[in-house]
Amino acid sequence: MKTHRLIWILFALALLGAMIGFLISTERPFPFFSDSESDSVADAANTPEQVDFDFDFPAVAGESPSIENLSYPTNAIKGELVVHFAKRSDYLAYLKALAATGLAPLGQIDELLAVRIPEEALLKANFGQYGARASFSYQIERPLPPVEIDPAALARLTAFGNSARAITGGALSGTGAGVIVGILDSGIQAHPQFDDVYIVHIDLAGGGVAGPGAAHGTSVASIICGSQGIAPDAELFVVRVLDDEGLGNSYHVAQGIVQAVDLGVKIINMSLGVYQDTVLLREAVKYAHDRGVLMVAAAGNDGYNRMPYPAAYPEVLAVTAVDATGQYALFPNQSKDIDFAAPGVGVLTAKEDFGTTLFSGTSAAAPFVSGTLASLMTGDDALPAEQAVELLKRYLNDQGAPGADPIYGAGLVDWDRLRERATTNLLDVALADIYLQPDAQPGTTMPIEVTVQNRGTKWFSDAQLEVFIGEAEPVSFTLGSLGPGQTTTRKVFTQIPALDSDETLSLAARVMPEKMMDDIRLSNNIKAVTFRPAK
Repeated sequence: MKTHRLIWILFALALLGAMIGFLISTERPFPFFSDSESDSVADAANTPEQVDFDFDFPAVAGESPSIENLSYPTNAIKGELVVHFAKRSDYLAYLKALAATGLAPLGQIDELLAVRIPEEALLKANFGQYGARASFSYQIERPLPPVEIDPAALARLTAFGNSARAITGGALSGTGAGVIVGILDSGIQAHPQFDDVYIVHIDLAGGGVAGPGAAHGTSVASIICGSQGIAPDAELFVVRVLDDEGLGNSYHVAQGIVQAVDLGVKIINMSLGVYQDTVLLREAVKYAHDRGVLMVAAAGNDGYNRMPYPAAYPEVLAVTAVDATGQYALFPNQSKDIDFAAPGVGVLTAKEDFGTTLFSGTSAAAPFVSGTLASLMTGDDALPAEQAVELLKRYLNDQGAPGADPIYGAGLVDWDRLRERATTNLLDVALADIYLQPDAQPGTTMPIEVTVQNRGTKWFSDAQLEVFIGEAEPVSFTLGSLGPGQTTTRKVFTQIPALDSDETLSLAARVMPEKMMDDIRLSNNIKAVTFRPAK
């Protein structure tokens, strides 16, 4: 890790913190206004835009909930609350009142007008008289390894077995130089892959940023940057929000997001999640989004039909995982709101003992997107953040059901297509997928959907599609014109084997352009799958 700039960066952060502390401790931060103007202008200028949120406690003027009435929901962090203020003047007044009781807050996020307090503060300072509302913090965790998936099925997944740099094919656009990527995770440990990477880090979870449990964050970081990362020269702002068991507090995640934004981070990677929607985390995500910061999060490994937060927020880019054959990795959560599918089975990453390890999960998939965005935002053709996202989405490979679907989201990231986008007249006719609905009923006739995609940079027409069902004669189609990136789908119908049958349904398809030898990737012109009803 490079550290000769670290002292200056930490000095700047300390100076900024001192200035903020001075402003907070000053009753009238804008003394050049009259008393009435000072309060109103200060509130207007320094109050976050108000959004309708569902708080955990009702708004009762002048009242605070008593400790006896507190009932902590499942996974809530016991013994503490987060108090939210609508006006900065009320926020400052409450902090002053709290200090007068001799109690210090457990934490505060000045930008969000939020204070983290111990429950005993309810007896000391009444936040209700300041128009405040309160909410709970929740336990947040890294996506856990799958536990309810058939081990034999997991064993059939194909590992990538290579580093992110090798998987993506090397240089994409820029090297990430000048872009700071925030990683909210379990910390980071020194590793030769990071020798030339500028890293600033803070520890919000305790235990030290390089302490026990930092392996997860170390693997995530090595996918994004360093000698084996996608954007090797990107700088890192690492915030440890997970302890040695991979657990953390949603308050710290919100705090880390805000600190990352204020430091100048352009991309925040969060390979973690919580299934409870929290007011503070929503506010922090909005704070980052309003300032043009991209956020990327893991979709989760629980096999649910929903995603955890922050991936579930619309402002956050959610990423699911596939294996080396491009197939669904079985364990990720499913949602049509998933934005990208990326490598997440057996990715070779940095290990905390200076070696390497195979890293799997949506935790591995998310940094592939973060690193790719950092690359697209740098170099000679550097793109603004939102344009980089749009470009990445434009060159996704369709997979699974035609169009966006809950398993693959909007599609698979294709680094070859991103790299070749400026090369004209490339022909790449691809058999995207053969899709049978997962709820297909045994013994019934069901449609098989076969999707073809133009992954080249030129139009084509009159390609021939053949679909093979078992030993039957192929069903043939002549495809019309298809522009770059476009897809077309054809349906054929077949009988699904009965539940008590040992028969396996074999499906295959191939697409052939008029001039086969002009196709730059004949390997993606054919696909075969098998289906057997689950008993």
